[in-house]
Formats: sequence, structure tokens, C-alpha cells
Amino acid sequence: MFKKALIVVLALAIAMVGMTGVFAESTKTTVTIWSTFTNDQDAYIRRMADEFNALQDEFVVVVETQPNSNFTSNVYTAVVNGVGPDIIFNYASEAAKYVNAGLVANLDEYIYDEEIGIEGFDDMLPEYLIEEMNAMEDGHIHWIPGATTGPILFYNKTMLEELNVPVPTTWDELVDACAVIKAAKPEVLPFGIDSLTDIIQTFIMEAGEGYIDTENAKIAFGGEKTVEVLKWYQEQCQNGYFSATAPSGGYFSNDFNTGLVAMYYGSCAGTPYITPDGFEYDVAPAPATAGGEGAYSIWNRGPIVFHYADNTAREVGAYLYVMYMLAVPENAEGWAEAMTALTPWIPAQAVEGYDAFVASQPALAAVAGNFDIGVTFPSVTGASETRDAIKQMGTLIAGGEAVETALAACLETANAALQGK
Repeated sequence: MFKKALIVVLALAIAMVGMTGVFAESTKTTVTIWSTFTNDQDAYIRRMADEFNALQDEFVVVVETQPNSNFTSNVYTAVVNGVGPDIIFNYASEAAKYVNAGLVANLDEYIYDEEIGIEGFDDMLPEYLIEEMNAMEDGHIHWIPGATTGPILFYNKTMLEELNVPVPTTWDELVDACAVIKAAKPEVLPFGIDSLTDIIQTFIMEAGEGYIDTENAKIAFGGEKTVEVLKWYQEQCQNGYFSATAPSGGYFSNDFNTGLVAMYYGSCAGTPYITPDGFEYDVAPAPATAGGEGAYSIWNRGPIVFHYADNTAREVGAYLYVMYMLAVPENAEGWAEAMTALTPWIPAQAVEGYDAFVASQPALAAVAGNFDIGVTFPSVTGASETRDAIKQMGTLIAGGEAVETALAACLETANAALQGK
């Protein structure tokens, strides 16, 4: 089954000339990827483009590097104006922003097509991801998972051992560790937060409140437990224990490398950027609430294909490239290695060398260590804006604004977005 899918993907691009009405002229159709990837990830995505281009004569995939700052807003503006990319790599919540405007491709129309579809596609991914892909408001697939990552705890092993601080496994233990570090080394930030949105989502959900009430298109948190946990978070920021303030380089890995940050909450994909200056580091699963409800954010970042009127050829080419990169087991496995991530693709998990790669990466073991409390989030209109509102709320609270005020603003913005206003 999977071998046949591989053969189909490789052959389809060449066979596409037989699809009546798809191509208006014989010249190659350009498919553009806008990318913020760097280092090994950038090299791999360009290699996949080169391989795909060499396999057929109808499409040429071009990778264009874009600045990370304001990336998603820049993409949105460009797509709305018809001058955007054909593919970006992001999360399902980002794809949801474009659904009602009809600006994302209906990938299921290709995936399950008799001529260019992938046989056995639903058996190639775990059930929860098949459900997530099909959970868009219009019932179509607009996003494909590429690699699975998650937040983990990076820590200065040398410093923690010097101070006799055990590696924290709960948030309370983390605060205790921060107190010791702050007292002994006031110049060091005890705990940095790369993804403020995800950690606040975790705090709220572990406190027992919900996230989005999709049936009624409104936020499901905001009660007493939310206020309580946000005040706890604010206290840690005011104590100088926690910080999400933009560090040098945009992520906490740079300041962690210099010893200015003792621990930080960041993606396992950041491991290649850890180059400690004079100390030993290690990783562990992200802390969780002792005895609480588990709520670990599982991140599945993957390609989104955009839809432009009267440009079916670009859309088909983008779909074929995505399937070449991900439905071909060896390619999906290679992408996981480039991302320092787990692959969600079941055939790729069976590729020789994958198990050894995962075993060699403590960061991936740290992600897998929290899978039993993993959650995914609804991909509906307003989901991306809700994440932005949570981040803004967290920033304001950390800066000293009253929790109730910041929370009210967050709820107003998020509810309006969820209701399409």
C-alpha cells in the first residue's frame, strides 16, 4: 500500500500533462514556498525542491527565504491581494484564517482523487491527526502535518548541580528552583519562555478550564481558575523568576548558551542551536501541574497550500510537492531529522535509521515523555487570533497590568474573532 503511494507520487507529476484543462501552456508552472527555515531545515527543504523539480517537466518549485518578523501577517496580506506564496509551513490554526475567504486549497479533493490521490492516505497518519485535518469549518483539508515537536525544558546542568537544585518536574518545583537560582545568581534569569501562548494555554487547561467552545464559537476559559493561575504567573514574573521578554536572537537559546538563562521552555527543534559556553546542559520533559489535568501542547507544523482563482496548475503543483515531501516515507523521515522532530507519518516511522535517530535525541524523548497528557486545539475561524490575544494578555500581565483587565481584553478580542467579527 505505502510502496504504491510512493510510486504514485513520483509518477504523477509526469503524468499530469494528461489532465485536460489543468495546464494552459507548455511552459513550467512556478510553485513558490515562502520559508523562515534556517540551517539544516532550509537546506533540506531546498533539496526536496531540487529533487522534485528534477523528477518532472511541468513544475518548478522555488523556495524564497522571508524574514521571521511579522511573517504570518505579511503572508496574509500578500495572499489576500493575490500575490502571495503557494506554500508556507505553519499550524492548522493558521490555515483556518483563510477558510471562509476561500483562500486555501481543498487538499482532500486531490488526496482522494482517483487519478492523483494517495491510496491508503488515512492509514498513513495517526487517527487524531486525520481528525484534526478534517476538523476545519467547511469540512475540507487545508493543512497537512509535517513534523511533530513540542516544548521541553532546557536547563544548565552545571548550574543546577552546583546549586543542588533538582530538575523540576512540576511548576511548583520550577518556582522553587527559580528562587534558589535567583538568590545565588541574581544576574541570571532563572526561567525563560519561548512560547508564551503555549505555556499560558497549559496553565489554564491544567487548572481545569477549557479552551474554545467550538459549538458556540466562544472562549471556554475566563473563570476563577483562570484568574487564579494568571495571578500566579504574574507573581513569578514580578519576582524575576519567569520572563518571556524577547531575548537576544529572538529565542532564549542564545542567552542560554552564554549562561545568562538557567532554564527555558522551548521547542525540541531548537536543540541544534544549543552551543553552551563553558557548561554542560541537558533537557527534560516540560513541567506539569502535580495532580492536575494534563495539558501538554503537541505541535504539528506542516504545509498550507493557498488557493488563487484561475491558478489550478500552481495548486496542483503545490499539492504534488507536498505529497512528495511527506507521503514518501524516506522524505518524511529525513524532514523529521532536519527538524529534530518526531515524524507523525506511520510509514516514515518504519524507515531504517529512524528509531536510532530518535534514540540519539534526548530532546525527542522529553517530548514523548509528555505525550500521555498531550492535547491539540481546534482549527476554526478565530483560532489563530485567539493565540495572538493570549500572547498579548500574557505580555501585559507580565508587565504588571491587572489580570482582570488583561483577561477581559483577551476574551473580547478572541470571542470577536471566533464569531468572525
